[in-house]
This record gives sequence, structure tokens and C-alpha cells, in this order.
Amino acid sequence: MAGGGGGGSVGVSSNHGGSYTRKMKKRTPVAGGLMLASMLDILMAILFFLLQNFSQLKTDFQVGKDLSLPSSTALQTPVPALQLVVTRNAILLDNQEILKLVDGDIPRSELLPDGVTIRSLGIELKKQKERSQVQSAGDKDAWIGNIVMQADKDLPFSILKKVIYTAGVTDFVMFKLAVLKKEA
Repeated sequence: MAGGGGGGSVGVSSNHGGSYTRKMKKRTPVAGGLMLASMLDILMAILFFLLQNFSQLKTDFQVGKDLSLPSSTALQTPVPALQLVVTRNAILLDNQEILKLVDGDIPRSELLPDGVTIRSLGIELKKQKERSQVQSAGDKDAWIGNIVMQADKDLPFSILKKVIYTAGVTDFVMFKLAVLKKEA
């Protein structure tokens, strides 16, 4: 029948199928294993991607004057953020003195009625937050309050608690504490 439109079944004879498998068995086998050229291409593509996306971290991280930082085995590098320095004599925000400590403590006149929030530090942090939000094109939801805090290792915890609480109240909640790397 021309055109193959018959109603019979179309099949492969057993002789043809058998000879086909014999031919396949007689072929020379293809070398198995890894194709090194393809692997090298993939590795080079990954290498170029990593080199292109790698950036050298630049930070202007300076340890405050009259400050001895605690030691640690931390491995993270400093991140660009607002610098809050608490020495035995003062509280500084981005190298600007905010408050002088009197007799190693925060003056009572600087505390709000709750006894924990520091008035002048809260005002300055709110100003910094407003500036940051204006610089980030007014997207208040995208703003993250990052602070790198340097604190003297001999400060009493009561002072640090007040500083951290004040920062938290003003929406600076992402803290990184600056420490010195221990020498091994």
C-alpha cells in the first residue's frame, strides 16, 4: 500500500531488532569518565563570577581615644555603620562628643524619667535616623539601624545597658560590638 494507510499492525521483525543490538555491541565503546574540557569551562566561569563580584572592604574604623577594647576571637570584619564610642569619660557619636560622663557615670539630669533612656544620645540618634532615611530616598521600610559600638572593657554594665537601651528605643537595633582580635 502506498502511503502506509493500511489497518495492519506496524512492527519490527525480530531479525531486524536482533541485528540492531548486535551492531551496537560491535561498536567501539566511548571512553567513559569526566570530560575535563567541560569541567574546566565550568570552573573558569565560576572563577570569573567570583572575581567580578568580590569587592575589597574599605572601612574607616578607628579605635577611640582613651579606650581599651575587649579581646575576642571574632573573625568578622568591621562593617560601615554609625560609630558609637563609649569611653570612661564621654559618649561619642561619629567622633562628635554627645555627653560627658561625670565620676564614671551618666549624669541624672541626662536621663529621662524612666531612669534608663539618655536624653541627648536619643536626640542625636533620631537626627541620624532622619538623615539616613532621607539619603535612602525616603524608603522608611528599607532602613536598618546599624551601629558599631566601641566600649571600654572596664565600663560598668549599667552604663552600657543605658546606651544600648537608648539606641534600641530610637530604632538602632543592629549592634556590632568592636573588639580587638586576640593574638594566637
